[in-house]
Amino acid sequence: MRTHQNHPLALVVEDDPVTRRLLEELLKEQGCQVDSVDDGERAIEHLDTKAYRVILMDIVLPKKSGTDVMEHLRLTQPRLLQRVIVVSGLNVEEIRKLFPAVSQALSKPVMPSRLLHAVNLCLGRSHEQLTVV
Repeated sequence: MRTHQNHPLALVVEDDPVTRRLLEELLKEQGCQVDSVDDGERAIEHLDTKAYRVILMDIVLPKKSGTDVMEHLRLTQPRLLQRVIVVSGLNVEEIRKLFPAVSQALSKPVMPSRLLHAVNLCLGRSHEQLTVV
């Protein structure tokens, strides 16, 4: 599935509903078309069927963890790891060691400007094209 260049497809994988909505809104404000799921199994289903340009991934999730999802990507679509931005309350340096191909690993609570910069890297946009909220 392809999306229009100006409306890249993004996936938010976050079990906390408040955080999930905030991440969704931030991506929508950047012109992204957003899908969101609240567990790792559903994330794998979405990742296996759609072509996402950016993926915001929590680590502690129901059913399958974010590391399980990234391991699935490593085995099935390794290049997609470059589009993953980990947003977690866990030690992000450990995540970077386990999955060095991920685009960014950010600690919660994440500053919007840092998250927007990470999204910028995944989408290949210049900084001037982003809206800082």
